[in-house]
Amino acid sequence: MLTDELTTGAELRQGTAPLAAYDQPKTCDSLVRRCWRRVRATLSGVRIEYIYLVIVLAWGLAQVFMVPPLQVPDEEAHWYRSWAITDGQLTADAQGMLTLPAYFRPIYQLVNRIEDPAGSPLPVSLVGQPGFTTYRALFNQTELRGTVRVDSHVRRYSPIGYLPQAVGIGLGRVVGASPLTCFYMARIMNLLVAVALFFFAIRLAPFGKQLYAFLALLPMTMFELTSVACDALTLAGAFFFTALVLNLSRRDVLRTADIVSLLVAAALFLNVKPGYWALIFLLLLIRPRQIGGAVKYWCFVASGLAVVVAVFLLVLLSTSTVSADLTASAAGAGVSGQAHFILHHPLGFASVLWENVSATMMGWVEQSIGLLGWLQIPLPQTFYLFVLVVGLTFFMGMDEKLTLQTWRRLLLGAVGVAMFLTLAISVYVFLEPVGSARVFLQGRYLAPIWLLLMLSVYGIRLVQQHWRVIFITAVFLLMLAQNFHTLMAYYR
Repeated sequence: MLTDELTTGAELRQGTAPLAAYDQPKTCDSLVRRCWRRVRATLSGVRIEYIYLVIVLAWGLAQVFMVPPLQVPDEEAHWYRSWAITDGQLTADAQGMLTLPAYFRPIYQLVNRIEDPAGSPLPVSLVGQPGFTTYRALFNQTELRGTVRVDSHVRRYSPIGYLPQAVGIGLGRVVGASPLTCFYMARIMNLLVAVALFFFAIRLAPFGKQLYAFLALLPMTMFELTSVACDALTLAGAFFFTALVLNLSRRDVLRTADIVSLLVAAALFLNVKPGYWALIFLLLLIRPRQIGGAVKYWCFVASGLAVVVAVFLLVLLSTSTVSADLTASAAGAGVSGQAHFILHHPLGFASVLWENVSATMMGWVEQSIGLLGWLQIPLPQTFYLFVLVVGLTFFMGMDEKLTLQTWRRLLLGAVGVAMFLTLAISVYVFLEPVGSARVFLQGRYLAPIWLLLMLSVYGIRLVQQHWRVIFITAVFLLMLAQNFHTLMAYYR
């Protein structure tokens, strides 16, 4: 019987229990340790890109359905554009309009009513707004006949950024799915393509893989990935291009296929949205001997620049519209007017940019980590602190053997700063009137910039005396400069 096999506490105290009973706790402890060693060995052998894949798919697919439709910034405009592409409208017409089925009219009218051009805060949700009943009713008014013309403020974006969403919508339309179902299929396809690019970016990265995964899983990044917005492909494509260049820069010789892959990736991913062109300067990480000499090398770099410029001009010319140009001229804005202003008043633009950086940098950081909904749903302050202090300290302090020349670190940092400038210029040129005092950057655009800046200092051992002195001195000087800048602003 079972009771006959149990050793009582009295027997143990009296020393009459079998010897094996004394070894039982030790045996159990040994068993736990062996199990833990096996679990640890299994986990340590799993590549980080597969850990990322499991987490991102579970998180992403759940969030696709958790977040209501049109709750991501500008998602309604991206939704219009994605559907229009399935009808063959790669760009807006000459008046800057898209022609859509009539059941888009309720969405268009509802969104236009809540978007106050005066800049008052948007509501937290469509729920409770005049004319809204349910999302199913809003999307599925298929009894409406004819078409509706809607304006598109994302018309200047490349159609490349909407191809995954268009594929999802197209599949839904083929099987006769409702517009709401097509919307979710667009989100899912956008997520899958972006996740694939992030996965291969982590896999290709020669160092700092955990940084790629860390930034790719920030709540703000995930919010974009689970939407219909082209920001998903923008961010994932920038990460993929960065990892591809760094990976190929470590090879002895580049094959023709490697060079073609770099140029194709540049053409596809650096022009999804305006402003990410500076990433092409990462090609300078490639060495002339990898290409076959100085002449071939500079031809290769020039080809990369030409590809990016050519695609940008093609998109710009194909998305220019008569009405937009007339409106811009009447308002004193427009691409040419803003470019003329920046070229003739570079110090004035630099002053505007610096004032915006000083005033909104912490807001950009907060948005980069996660400001959800229509940028109105903050996460707990302790979470931001966790990401900035615990997260970055852990990931930047990973014990990884890395020998990265100083010039490569400087180039990574310089490209990060250059990309911030080109992004700021593009936002200023395309969105602001001439001479505006605002640079309408948002933190959700900045993940590729944070990646480059972190990679530029990744693996630096601050315990080494010369780096420690430089780092501490830089911190002290920064504190001094900020202190005097603040005091002068009040007492000069």
